[in-house]
Amino acid sequence: MKFGVIICPQCKQVKGVALSSKTTRCIRCGKTLELKKLKIFYETDSQEKLSQAIGILNAEMS
Repeated sequence: MKFGVIICPQCKQVKGVALSSKTTRCIRCGKTLELKKLKIFYETDSQEKLSQAIGILNAEMS
C-alpha cells in the first residue's frame, strides 16, 4: 500500500494518508480533502518512513 504526506490547505496541518483513498478528513479543522487536488509532499510504501516524513515536515513548518 502506498502512503503519502499532505498539508491541509485550510489550517496547514500535516497528515499522512493512504494514497488508495480518494478523500480524507483533516484531524484539526474537519475539512474534507480530495487527494487528487492536493500536493503529495512525500510517497512511500513504509509506515515507518511515513512517520519520519511527517515529523520532518512538521519541523519545517514550525
